Amino acid sequence: RPGPADLVVGAAGGGRHPLDLGWQVQVLVGDFDSLGDEPLAALAAAGAEIIRHPAAKDEIDFELALDLVRGRGFQNIEVLGALGGRWDMTFGNLFLPARPDLAALKIRFRHGPWTMFVVRGPAALTIEGAPGDLFSLLPWGGDVRGICLSGCLYPLNRETLSAGRSRGLGNELVGTSAGLSFDFGTLVIMRRAAGPGPGGVLTAARN
Repeated sequence: RPGPADLVVGAAGGGRHPLDLGWQVQVLVGDFDSLGDEPLAALAAAGAEIIRHPAAKDEIDFELALDLVRGRGFQNIEVLGALGGRWDMTFGNLFLPARPDLAALKIRFRHGPWTMFVVRGPAALTIEGAPGDLFSLLPWGGDVRGICLSGCLYPLNRETLSAGRSRGLGNELVGTSAGLSFDFGTLVIMRRAAGPGPGGVLTAARN
């Protein structure tokens, strides 16, 4: 749940969902072709800052939302409700964090029991969860080299995951976390928890 220092941003039609969760939307951004006049007016009346863009544009609404929170100094971003539905939008949303100028942001997608994020190397991080949680590592845009992976059913030691191969799929946590580091490349990391997660909005924290 967002804290008092967090920013809740609705990307176009995604602005409906925070209200269902009882969250206050501070900013609504997009072309609003999927939102409608009545919900837009209700969000504005509730105090949301409205940033309207034309329907004919180079960026999807979620990309506009990412640029907005980055420009306001936020680094830790939780994204809810951006996956599923249209496959083109799902992949477009998921791969946006691979943009070089967004590499410093920590962007996590949550969809039901799944948490997904994109990391550019060199990097070192911890995959947190519970024993038995499933997770997968997918190389994006080329091979990922120098991977060290511990705390899981199938560890790796200074190895390479090749793009177009399935070796990184279907691993499993043996404890509450796995350690991951790699030297070069971009990884899509997907973890499935035992229970369902929330859905519906983008929230951002400054650190």
